[in-house]
Amino acid sequence: MKSICISLLLFLTIVSVSCRSHSGPLADTRYTDSLCKSYKPSSLEKLVSADLDFWQSRLNTSPGSFTAGSRLAGCLVQRFHLYGHIADLRRADSLLSALSAASNGNEAGLLRAMASLSITRHCFRQADSLVSMALAIGTEKYTSTLLQFDTRFELGETIPASRALLSCSATNEYGFFFRLAKWKHLQGETDSAAFYLGKALEWAGSSSLLRQSALSNIADLYMHEGRMEEAAPLYRQSLAIDASDWRSLQGLGRIALLHDGNSELAEKIFRFIAGRNELPDACYNLIWLAEQKKDSAATRLAAAAFAKKAEADCYGGMYRKYLVECYTGVLNDPSRALQLAAAELQNRATPQTYSWYAWCLYKTGEYDKALAIYKAHVSGKPLEALELYWMGKMMQGMKKPYNAQEFFHAANRNRYDLSPSKQSDLLSLIN
Repeated sequence: MKSICISLLLFLTIVSVSCRSHSGPLADTRYTDSLCKSYKPSSLEKLVSADLDFWQSRLNTSPGSFTAGSRLAGCLVQRFHLYGHIADLRRADSLLSALSAASNGNEAGLLRAMASLSITRHCFRQADSLVSMALAIGTEKYTSTLLQFDTRFELGETIPASRALLSCSATNEYGFFFRLAKWKHLQGETDSAAFYLGKALEWAGSSSLLRQSALSNIADLYMHEGRMEEAAPLYRQSLAIDASDWRSLQGLGRIALLHDGNSELAEKIFRFIAGRNELPDACYNLIWLAEQKKDSAATRLAAAAFAKKAEADCYGGMYRKYLVECYTGVLNDPSRALQLAAAELQNRATPQTYSWYAWCLYKTGEYDKALAIYKAHVSGKPLEALELYWMGKMMQGMKKPYNAQEFFHAANRNRYDLSPSKQSDLLSLIN
């Protein structure tokens, strides 16, 4: 194990040193042009398509088959991650639910699979309930406990989450290290989080999906801190494994926009993704693009397009944070934002979501209530850049300059998580 740790430290150090010696644009135009123009369905896409057709045929022949139903559900989930068809996720959930009902809820594996889908759809309380049922059955308790960490973490129940993670610490494998990295990131320990994601990478084996997930998450960590010279090669490594890694391609698009100042290339990347993945994320990227161009009319149009798509019933609460951002910002409908923030509190009451609620109360003029929520549920708790920015603006508006500056300086450490207009505003506010 010591040699693995040393090799990982060496790997991250070499990446860091080699990147810091790089000057000029990080999102190479020739590379991205080649990636987009010569894009062909990857071997994974072809495999998923073939498997899906096969298991659909088997299920048509043998309705109710456990094997065919569960394998088809797995293929649908894989296709969702490739193309963003939310209907695939919903159908997978329907298949698994039917199989679970047929087994009287006694198959822990089905319950875990349903919990994972619920997490993806941001139905965290439902996911936690399913995990608890799987734990009660007792089979593959380790895997169920890792999922319990996921649900408790998302619900803001940090003490139960840490206990779940610690109970898995005797096992060295991808799932444990990936979650340990997530925990370290919550504590603000970016380098430790990157290190443990690197250890997860060592356990990914031949799985392209696991390798890509580790690489893109390390890159995202570096992006949070503006370490784009370290993020860019990691995104490219992930894309070299499979060009359908839209998350990594989006990362390069944001680097082109924020670091290189190449709006044309960023737009090309974002629109390429939008043409191949149905999720609203690509629409959100176009808001950033319009802001960077300082085109207020285009910003409003992009935000309206994103809101229309993200508020569709099929997405549930998956995009509430960014809808709150739009409605308290360029779309100027704080009452709608307040409705969304209140709905999210019913889904998960965390310092993050309470900060959304406090911000929306402030924007609707309910200053005393906003301050009370802040004091009871937000003050002193870890927040992400957007929430830190909001709380700083709220403190500023409430004539609390010292508190405002604390939040602004904290947000500035991860300002690249903010849209271009918010970055500009933040820098103008810092004393």
